[in-house]
Amino acid sequence: MNIIALLLLLVISSTNVFAATSTQVIKNQQRITDLRASYATLTVKYESMLAKIERLTGRFDEFKHYSEKEANSIDENKNKINGLSANLSKLTDEVKQIEEKINSLAAGINKIQLLLQSTQAESTSSANQNLSNVPPKTPVKPAQQTNIAQSKNAKSPVVVDNYTRAESFFKKKEYKKALDTIDKFIKENPDDKRIDLAYFIKGEIYFLMKQYDSAIIAYDQIVTRFPRSEKIATATLKEGICFLKLGDSIDAKYLLEKVVKGFPDSSQAEMAKTYLSKIK
Repeated sequence: MNIIALLLLLVISSTNVFAATSTQVIKNQQRITDLRASYATLTVKYESMLAKIERLTGRFDEFKHYSEKEANSIDENKNKINGLSANLSKLTDEVKQIEEKINSLAAGINKIQLLLQSTQAESTSSANQNLSNVPPKTPVKPAQQTNIAQSKNAKSPVVVDNYTRAESFFKKKEYKKALDTIDKFIKENPDDKRIDLAYFIKGEIYFLMKQYDSAIIAYDQIVTRFPRSEKIATATLKEGICFLKLGDSIDAKYLLEKVVKGFPDSSQAEMAKTYLSKIK
């Protein structure tokens, strides 16, 4: 009896242990399932994060490249601005020098005018005195009348003005004399029909002397004041070349393109195209 009871107790205990073990196994399996689900979720998130990192890396590289490009562009613009500032400073000095020359010339002209007025007054006074002392006219013989008529019909000498003198000096490559002479012509004859040609000669003199800032000022007088001048295409072309010589490719390109568009079938346009091909 006791043995049977003991066996029953053993069977009951084994059953309880087995049931407990089965319950624990089920819990462990459920836990493993949950862990696998969490692992899968984390894997998806990890891959998503990797994709975002790759996109951000690409954008960062792109931004870095753009920043470097902009930095180079800024440096280039700074150099251009510095170049323009230097050109402006040179032009300002040139303008000051021209103003000083103008003031000096004006003072000289005033002195000459005063001397002329004084001389004219003296001449008028002496002429009046001479008229009062003029002896009576003697009759003129026929032979003398013929000589007088011939002298009246004789051609008057050709007047050589400062423009012609400046051209002569320029052809002889006496640039300093040519420049001084053409400046006198421009000052004394502001309404002369050759005034645009005078500014062109002035620009050519400065260009050959490699004083490109001053040449630009002279050529620009034609471009801005005499748009119908026969020298307008050449003056615009030479002004663009001067800017190119000074390292200012922006203004040079603008003026050279202006020649190509405004005078498409001209030799100046062909030359402008050649210079444009050299600008990066």
